[in-house]
Amino acid sequence: MKRGICILLVLLMTLSVVADAAAQTGDAVWVAFDSLSELAMLARELDIWEVERDPLAVSGRLKALVSPARQVWLRDQGFAVEAVAPLEIRPAAIPSYPCYRTIDELAPQLATWAAAYSDLAELRVLGTSYEGRDITALRLTNETTGLDKPVLFVMANIHGRELITPELAMAFIERLLTQYGADADITWLLDHQIVEVVVSANPDGHVRNEAGEPWAYWRKNANPENGYCGGVGFGVDLNRNSGFMWGGASADPCYELYQGPIAVSEGETQIVEAFLRGLFPDERPEDLTTPAPVDKPGVFITVHSYGNLVIWPWGHTYTLPPNSAGLSALGHKMATYNGYVAKQASLLYPTTGSTDDFAYGELGVASYTFEVGTSGDGFYPSCSRYDALIQPNLGALVYAAKVARAPYLLPAGPDVEPPMVRVTVDGVSATVAVTATVSDGATGGQAIAAAEVYVDIPPWEGGLPTALSAVDGAYDAISEVVAGVAPLGAVLPGRRLVYVRGQDADANWGPLTGAFITVTRGLQATPEVHGGYGRSGETVVYTSTLSNTGTLTQTVTLTRSSASWAVTVVPTRVVQAPGAAHVITASVTVPEELGPGDADVFTATARVEEAPWLSREIRVETRGLWYVVILPYVMRSW
Repeated sequence: MKRGICILLVLLMTLSVVADAAAQTGDAVWVAFDSLSELAMLARELDIWEVERDPLAVSGRLKALVSPARQVWLRDQGFAVEAVAPLEIRPAAIPSYPCYRTIDELAPQLATWAAAYSDLAELRVLGTSYEGRDITALRLTNETTGLDKPVLFVMANIHGRELITPELAMAFIERLLTQYGADADITWLLDHQIVEVVVSANPDGHVRNEAGEPWAYWRKNANPENGYCGGVGFGVDLNRNSGFMWGGASADPCYELYQGPIAVSEGETQIVEAFLRGLFPDERPEDLTTPAPVDKPGVFITVHSYGNLVIWPWGHTYTLPPNSAGLSALGHKMATYNGYVAKQASLLYPTTGSTDDFAYGELGVASYTFEVGTSGDGFYPSCSRYDALIQPNLGALVYAAKVARAPYLLPAGPDVEPPMVRVTVDGVSATVAVTATVSDGATGGQAIAAAEVYVDIPPWEGGLPTALSAVDGAYDAISEVVAGVAPLGAVLPGRRLVYVRGQDADANWGPLTGAFITVTRGLQATPEVHGGYGRSGETVVYTSTLSNTGTLTQTVTLTRSSASWAVTVVPTRVVQAPGAAHVITASVTVPEELGPGDADVFTATARVEEAPWLSREIRVETRGLWYVVILPYVMRSW
C-alpha cells in the first residue's frame, strides 16, 4: 500500500477513534490459570500487565487489559475472570505527568548533550519510524582512548506506554556525561568501553501516550497496513516481531500482542536488529543448545515496565539457555542494585519474537530485560515515584557496563569497594599505597583468594599487576580488607587512575573498581618579602616558612643572589614530605661603617630538584640606621 494511502487511512481511523475507544479499552481484570500451558495460551492472546504465581506452583492469576468481548470469550473457555476495577480514567498521560518528557522534548535534549559533550557523545539517526520520526542512538565513549572496546547497549520504550523507560535511559546518559572526570569508575568506563543508548525504539507509540485519551496505554507501533479493527485497533507489537523464534504470539491485528504478518515486518524492528548486528559479532549458531563463547563481550539491556524484574532468555521456552549460569549470575548481580526479582523470562510467562531472545539467540550477547516499577506504579507511575524508580537502576546499568568485557565470567567474581589510595615517595621512585575491601558476598559467597592493583594501564591493555595482601594476614574470608604498595612509575604531575580487582576461591576474577590519585607538586613560601633596619655591627634575622603543598616528597635547594653585606641562609637543602614545612632563616650583618641611605637587598630562591620549574623567591631588604651627632655650643657676646 502506498504511504499516501496509508496516511489517509490513518486520518479516517482517527475520526472513528472516539466512538470506538470504549470498546477497545476494556477493563483491567484478573484471570486465573491452572497450568503453565494455560498461562502460555493466555500470554499469546492477552495484553498481560502482571502475573502472580508462586515460583513452585503452576497455577496463579494474571492481570490484563481485556475488552468486554474478550472477557466473554475467556469465560466461555472456562477461565475465572474477576474485575480489578474499571480503569479509573483513561488518563491524560503526559499532560497529567509533568516529569515525563515528550518525544519532541527528548530529541532536542539528546542533541544538546551531543553538542555539549562532543568529546564523549555522538548522536546518530538509525532510521525512522512508520510515521517518520527519528530513531536515534547516542554513542558514549572517549574516542581518543582505549582498545577493543566492548559495548553495553541500552534500549527503552519499545512499548509506547512505558513512559518511565525513556526517562531511565536519559538519566543514565546524564549520569555518564556529568560524572566523567569526577567519578573514577565512570571515567574508566567511557575511556575503555562503549555505551549505546536508544532512548525510544517506538517514538510513534510514545507520542500516542503523550496525548492520553483515546490513545492511553498504546503499546504497539503505529503501522495500520497489516490490519485495522476500528478505532485504536491497529499496529504491531514490536517485542513480538523480532526474527528469532518468531511466530508464537497473536496473529490477529486486533490484539495488543499482534506479532505482525511475518518476522521482522516492521521498520522499527529492522532498524534495531541491523544496528545490533553492527555492534555485536554473531558468535552463536541459531540453535537452542550451543552456548556463546564464555568470553564473548557485550551486554544488551532493554528497559520495560512494570514488574520489578530482571529477566533473561529464554522467553519462548522453559528450557535453560546454554549460557544459563553466566546469564543468571549477571542477572542476579544487577538485581542486588535495583532490588528486583531475577529469573529466566519464561518463568514470568512465555513470549516469542522478543528482542532479548533475538540478541542472545542470534548474536550470543548476554541479554536482559528490566521491568521497572510495581503493580502500584503501573505504566504511568506518579511523578512522586520518579526518582525511586530511576535511581536504583542507575547502579545496575553502571555495573552492566563494568562487566561488559566478559559478562559471562566477571559477575561470578568478587566486588571491590572504592579503594583508598595514598601517594608516597621513597626518595628514589614514587609509589601508591592502596587499601580496599574485596567481597564475594553478593556473587557466590566464596572466600577471597587474591587481589591486585594496576596503575594507569588496565590488564587487557598489558598493565602490570601488583599483588595486594590481606590485612589480617590470610585470605580466608568472604570479605577481606586488602592493602599493598604499587610503583607509580614516572612521577609526572596530574591525575592518575588505579584499578583494583579481586579473585575468589573458585579462581573467578571480578570486575575492576577504579580510584583517582592526583600527583601534584607544590611549594609555598610565607612570607615572600622582608624588610628591616639595623645599626652598625648588628645582625638582623628574618624567617620564612617553606611548605610542600603537593602530594609527592621533594627536595628543595636554596640559593641566594649576591649581596653587599654579609648574608647567610640556612638550611640550604631540605627534603620535604607532602604537607611538611621548614623554617628558613636569613641573617644579615650590618657593616660597621655606614653612610646615609646605605641598604642591602638580596633574593633567596627555593627550587624543587625533581621539578626545577617549580620555585619560590624570598626578597630581603635591610636598611642601615645612620646617626649624625651634633655637639651643642654656647654663643657669647664680647
